[in-house]
Amino acid sequence: MAKNVEGYNDLIDLFIEFRELIKPNVINGVPDFTKSAMEKQFDNLKILQDRLSKIDLYSWNIKQKVDYHVLRSEMNGVEFDHRVLKQWSRDPGFYNLSDGIYPRLLVHHSKSLSNWGLYEPSFPLSLKDQKDFRVKLESIPFLFTQAKSNLTEAVPDLAEIAIRVKEKDIQLLEGFKKDFSLHHPYLLSFLEKAIIATIDFREWLYEKKNNMTGKVGIGKKNYNWWMKNVHLIPYSWDEIYTMISCEYDRTLSFLKIEENKNKSMPKFHITESEEENIFRQSEAVSKLMKFLKEQEIITVPENLEPLPKNQFPRVWGSSAYKRPDHIGFFEQVNDRDPMTNIAHVFFGHYYLDGRKIWYQKKDDSLIRGKIRLYDIHEARSEALAFGIEEWLLQAGLFDDMPRSKEITYVWQVFRNARALSDLKMHSNEFNLMDGINFFSDNVPNNWAEKNDDAVWWDIEETLRAPGHSTNYIVGKNLIHQLIAERSRNLGSDFSLKKFFDEFMNGGIIPISLTRWELTGRNGTDLFY
Repeated sequence: MAKNVEGYNDLIDLFIEFRELIKPNVINGVPDFTKSAMEKQFDNLKILQDRLSKIDLYSWNIKQKVDYHVLRSEMNGVEFDHRVLKQWSRDPGFYNLSDGIYPRLLVHHSKSLSNWGLYEPSFPLSLKDQKDFRVKLESIPFLFTQAKSNLTEAVPDLAEIAIRVKEKDIQLLEGFKKDFSLHHPYLLSFLEKAIIATIDFREWLYEKKNNMTGKVGIGKKNYNWWMKNVHLIPYSWDEIYTMISCEYDRTLSFLKIEENKNKSMPKFHITESEEENIFRQSEAVSKLMKFLKEQEIITVPENLEPLPKNQFPRVWGSSAYKRPDHIGFFEQVNDRDPMTNIAHVFFGHYYLDGRKIWYQKKDDSLIRGKIRLYDIHEARSEALAFGIEEWLLQAGLFDDMPRSKEITYVWQVFRNARALSDLKMHSNEFNLMDGINFFSDNVPNNWAEKNDDAVWWDIEETLRAPGHSTNYIVGKNLIHQLIAERSRNLGSDFSLKKFFDEFMNGGIIPISLTRWELTGRNGTDLFY
């Protein structure tokens, strides 16, 4: 892509300035999210947005215009953060220790903007890790002092989630005592102060929660703006609700058809040992890789190592044999048949270098090559992972494993139920417990109990990241549309393998931008 086109260098400069702008200043080891700091950031953002709007991109090619709209959507995300979400002042969970306090919305599951979050290391710690832990432990009291001052608009339902997470934060810190005593006793005093500060903040939330006001949802109008201007989704709340309601009914119906067809067959049992669990998963990985290559669904590099165990604790470590006291949703499905989730992880979460998914070609462009903010790619990447579950079923992956089809449709129903909770909570028709109850009650087999960590974790994500749950389903339907469009346009030249190869090589960007690059048509009023 030619970079010397008039105005493109201005775009690059803006991108660099923007990414610097959203990095918080660090005071006493803690990112600064005070009112004055946020007001200054918002004022500077508006200046950058104004400069962006004045760039003339009429003569640019589509790839260059896509870079423009990637930056525009990310700027819109920060704007929305300041106008509506206000995580630093509304959401006590913003200050969770285990997730890291820099907004999860900005870079989902990533520490690229802040390396603040705590983690469970191997002991003894290296000198670098010792220093890192000491700095973080020392900063925790300052973190919660700032949090108490910042949370002027705290929402009671978000506080409820934060209190639940604080229990886990305390357990995480308490768990360090034994290893610190054995290997690094000088860190114990810092650890103790961190524990005291965390307990104090939890108690503060208990005390203040009943006096907190504000609705947990952002409202339909804000939801529509967020989806259109940040995620570049051409559908309103009402349209998305209709779409997902239909998908819920369809997938539940298909589950019941499969159950009826398989009623005389033996049912899957939960794995009873680590050896059995690993064996099932290893078999599933081998079968998946063989199937992808034989059926020519996508080009899979010959040297690609399939799903190393240490990269995927949720897949490889979520097993009932490890948790006899409580078998949650992930154990219920994965321990019966892990194939569906392994396929999902392989296409959606398998990062080779911590940054790029295996099928993502190296992209040296400054904008395209960065991790996307606000998960604006979710309707493309999570939708691909979600969609591949049923597409592989249709392609014949489970033809000799009928019961596995049931597991696939349980996953589909689970995610559709979660998305409906997302919509109802953000329209403020549901509060937190309404959302949890609806989600739990509408997952088959009573596999998602109301106290299940999977349910609470997903609801937390849904509330903190509007559209996270709906983008799975909306994006899957947008991919369906794109497959149909490409097949019509290409006729006999169309192949599934060619489609997925070009789709995946387009980079991790919003699906509407991928469509624009592949077809030359955006089909919406999102771009110009």
